[in-house]
Amino acid sequence: MQSLGEDIVLLAIRPDGKLGAAEKLRFAVAGSELVRLAAERRVDVVKDRIHVLSPEPTGDALLDAAFADIQRSKRPPRARDWVARERRGLVHAYLGELAARGVIRADRHKALGIFNVTWWTVLDPARAAEARARLDAVARSTGPVEAAQSALGGLVHAIGLDALIYPRNGGPACEIARKRLKQIARRDQAATAVHSAAQQAAVEASIDAAVDASVHAAVEASIHAAVDASVHAAHHAAHDGGAGGGGHH
Repeated sequence: MQSLGEDIVLLAIRPDGKLGAAEKLRFAVAGSELVRLAAERRVDVVKDRIHVLSPEPTGDALLDAAFADIQRSKRPPRARDWVARERRGLVHAYLGELAARGVIRADRHKALGIFNVTWWTVLDPARAAEARARLDAVARSTGPVEAAQSALGGLVHAIGLDALIYPRNGGPACEIARKRLKQIARRDQAATAVHSAAQQAAVEASIDAAVDASVHAAVEASIHAAVDASVHAAHHAAHDGGAGGGGHH
C-alpha cells in the first residue's frame, strides 16, 4: 500500500520516456493518497466526504502534503472534488522522489527549439518490474483481491492507463487483463473481499479480527471513493478540453 502512488507513476512511464495518460495521471495519484490515508487511519470516507480521524502526520512527506490539503478545508471535502482539485506539481513531486532515489532520471530537451520537454528514463528496472508484477498479479487474478490490489487495479483503469499497458493489439492475454481491471474497478471483487472479511471476523469473534475488519472496511470505502472520483475527474477533464497536448508536469 505504501508504494501505491509511486507504482502508478512508474507504470505510466512509457518506453519512449513519455508519460502515459499524462493529463489524467494526477487523478490516480490523488486517489492513491486518499486510499493510503484511510489505510493509515488518518481519514475515513463517509457518504463521499473525507473525514479526518486523527491530525497526526504520517511521516511521509508527500502523503502529509495531501493530508494537510484535506485538513485545510473548512468542512469535510467531497472525495470527487478533492481528487479532481488542481494541486500543481503533484505528479512531478512523485517523479522527483523517484529520481532522488535513483529509480528514474529526467532528461530535458527543447522541442522545436521552443518548448521544454521532459522524458523519463528508468534507471532501476528491478523497481519498475516490481510495480508491473503487482499490476500483472491483479490483472491475472480470478478470485478476491486484497485492498492494495483493488486500489492499484481500479485506479489504473480509472485513468485509462490499462489500455496502454495492455494494448488492444496485444492479443487475448491483454484483453483478459483489461476486462479484469475493469471488473475490479466496478467493485465486484472488492465487495466479495469485504464480505469474506466480515464472515471471518464473525467466526473468530475476537477483538483483533473486529479491528482488522473495521480497518479493511474503511480502506475499501476509500478505494471505492477514490476510483469513482478518478473516473469522474478524468471524464470531466476530457469534456472540458482534455484534448490539449502534451504531458507537462
